[in-house]
Amino acid sequence: MFRRVGITSLSVGPRHGKGIHVNAIVHWLCSQFNDATDVKSATSEPDPALIFQPHVADMVVSTWLGSRLYVYVLPTQPRLRDIKAILKENSRNSIGTLFVLNLAILPEHEATSRVGDWLEGLLNLGDQWVYAYSVTEEGLSLTQVNFNPTTVEHEYFCWYLDDFKIENVSVRKREIGGNIRGTYSVGDIASPSYRRRVNYERVNQRYHYKTKKTEQIPHQRKPGLTNGSVDKLMQYYKMIGVGRNASEAEIKTAFRKRALQVHPDVSALPRSEAEKHIKALNEAYEFIKDYHGWN
Repeated sequence: MFRRVGITSLSVGPRHGKGIHVNAIVHWLCSQFNDATDVKSATSEPDPALIFQPHVADMVVSTWLGSRLYVYVLPTQPRLRDIKAILKENSRNSIGTLFVLNLAILPEHEATSRVGDWLEGLLNLGDQWVYAYSVTEEGLSLTQVNFNPTTVEHEYFCWYLDDFKIENVSVRKREIGGNIRGTYSVGDIASPSYRRRVNYERVNQRYHYKTKKTEQIPHQRKPGLTNGSVDKLMQYYKMIGVGRNASEAEIKTAFRKRALQVHPDVSALPRSEAEKHIKALNEAYEFIKDYHGWN
């Protein structure tokens, strides 16, 4: 059914960009994975643990904790049904799946655009981000590409975090919704600290996008709040843990401290409950910033 997925089934040629062979990209990624402290081995050789394999991953990563991760390099747009088939087969064997895309097939930085079903599926699979490689004059690099949904269906605001470094490799079983619904073993390579950074950046990007789209001027203090708005403002100050006269720096510090406590990736609370807490905290911080006209 499948052959070597990363190079034949999901791609349309052995070369990409400035004459760089996909095998060279896989070899470079192997070296990046092998530099991570929790990785036991990363190789482009087929997994010897499985006798029958309907497809062969571009990379097989083993961690010191006993997890296995299959990595697929996608130079061109895949088909959603191929993504689902790979996820189902790997998850059946408790193997995590991670896709690394060609940056050239993704929207540009700070672009707003509709995405195809395959990309929306990958966003549902992750936490609204994907990983992508790019070929530059300096060589190869890895980028985390984030997507914030807009009010329009299938439309997203895209933004990059460059110079991503693989520090942690995790595999966990997750319930996935949307157009890729199912229970899958999903791989990720973001450390907890990097996830926190993404969360902060996501809040800022959402704020700037909203301001840009509505052409509001955020640096002007809002005149005359209603009683309901005043009550909400005081409630949000209390939620973040500061007084009414706290400075911008004090509020920012308090927000980050609270976010570190309740973020789903580090909180001891159930994930669904932690997600509600971080969402409410972000809303409070955005409201306070908007009131004061802070960036």
